[in-house]
Amino acid sequence: MGVAGLWDVIRPAGKLRSLTHLSITDGFEANPDGKRGFRVGIDASIWFYHATYGREGENPELRTLFFRCTRLMEKPILPLFVFDGPKRPEVKRGKRISGKNHWMVQGMQEIISAFGFEWRMAPGEAEAELAYLNRIGVIDAVLSDDVDTFLFGAKMVVRNPSTNLSGNRAHSMKNAAGKDDGNHVMTYAAADFSRDDIQLTQGGLILIGVLRGGDYSDGLERCGVATAHGLAKAGFGDTLLNAARTLSRDGLEDFLVGWRQDIRNELRTNSSGRLQRKSPSLAKAIPEDFPNIDVLLAYTNPVTSEAKGPGHKNAVVDWDKEPDLGRIAGLCEMYFEWGVKEIIIKRFRNVLWPSAVLRILRRAALIKDREAAALVARNPQTPRKSGKAQRAPPGTPSSMITKHFAKFTLNTPGRNVQDDDDDADGDEDSERLIVKIHSSRRHASTDDVLEYRLEIAPAQLVRLCEAGIRGLRTSLPPSLSDEDDGDEDEDEECSGKKGKKTSKPPPAPDSHLRIWMPACMVEIVEPELVDEFEGVEQQKAEKKAAKGT
Repeated sequence: MGVAGLWDVIRPAGKLRSLTHLSITDGFEANPDGKRGFRVGIDASIWFYHATYGREGENPELRTLFFRCTRLMEKPILPLFVFDGPKRPEVKRGKRISGKNHWMVQGMQEIISAFGFEWRMAPGEAEAELAYLNRIGVIDAVLSDDVDTFLFGAKMVVRNPSTNLSGNRAHSMKNAAGKDDGNHVMTYAAADFSRDDIQLTQGGLILIGVLRGGDYSDGLERCGVATAHGLAKAGFGDTLLNAARTLSRDGLEDFLVGWRQDIRNELRTNSSGRLQRKSPSLAKAIPEDFPNIDVLLAYTNPVTSEAKGPGHKNAVVDWDKEPDLGRIAGLCEMYFEWGVKEIIIKRFRNVLWPSAVLRILRRAALIKDREAAALVARNPQTPRKSGKAQRAPPGTPSSMITKHFAKFTLNTPGRNVQDDDDDADGDEDSERLIVKIHSSRRHASTDDVLEYRLEIAPAQLVRLCEAGIRGLRTSLPPSLSDEDDGDEDEDEECSGKKGKKTSKPPPAPDSHLRIWMPACMVEIVEPELVDEFEGVEQQKAEKKAAKGT
């Protein structure tokens, strides 16, 4: 999508990265703005497009969107979805755009909100709004198929890893073990476009866009990508961008007269040495109305919330929402043919519990960060609480999980949880979510991020989800067996392979399960479990070393 051939021009600047590594190192550990996550902007219209590939079951498009959201939730990624607004272009790719909202907007916004993700409505085109939010630091990157995001001024783009994209099929994204694990993406930073084999500025990118054609025009006929790139490197895009942003429309028209003549001369002579060859025939073919001023201004001066200042609601995102587990279960019951309580809980064991645990760990880490900041601000001579010392509470107490991850209150009536500081109080907090650390690993699918294998007791997660199920469906349709777990559920070892189906009976909903979690998150939230595990590992190592002597 976007400008034909431009992805190939900037490909040398791309960096292959695991989404896990990106979101952990650049998000959770780097901790931009104190949010413990990697903030990503997403053009909702692109997700609408990909959702049309859904073919299975009831509401297949929303089903595709649902499972995509579960995958985003598997990592400390904080998504911001942006929808096209009322001032979006009326024509794109030669087709008139309907002024009505896409029919999936309401269902998608319900799913986004249930997962605790943020969404905003752009004044105009979502791509341009995302580029603006990326430029001012509201989001760390834009997740997109469309290279046009860079023309609007984006600083970093994570290219959508979907295999439906022809560029991704031609350039597979394999991990260090040579496997396509579905967890690796190409990332592009505009700052890297200054390298010798690219040499592109935003003005140069826009010039390639108007020469090659994109969403707003067909471009200049017979102008290839190499010629467009050469003219951009010669600086014609920079002067064009400056003129478009500083001159009136009449002044811009006057400027373009001389600018067109300069480009014609360059095509005839290659005086800059930036072109692969002279192109006198192309010079003759440049019309007097090139480029279309409306097309140019759509790239250089797009309609965004920038005009309303940094205090506009689109630029103010607190990133403090969490998934509502009961609401997610309720949406499954409403929209999907498998929305029977027993099947929802059965599927969630693989689809949702690992993601929920990661979000709970992030929330617990945020609470600890805020407690530490409050402790620094507090007079060190003033004790936090009086009375005898208590045993350290678990890092993921039940009251905290209920407070942040459920709309339906399951606590004792009358209990009023006021502050994050109170999250660790209460008898019910003796029920641990994380029971034990069993092992550790560094896997190629995560670019060797250290992970712990955790034993999880999901009983509370089950209860929170069951609270959101209203009993709208009591039995599966005849076409669906309760043995059908779907094709999105299995990712047992994060290797990209589906788990093998067996004839074993399904585990009890609240039975323990084991999942891999980033070690850096566990170390902050459950330091005692980490110390216990590391102590056992050290004893094993010493015993093994003693046998070898």
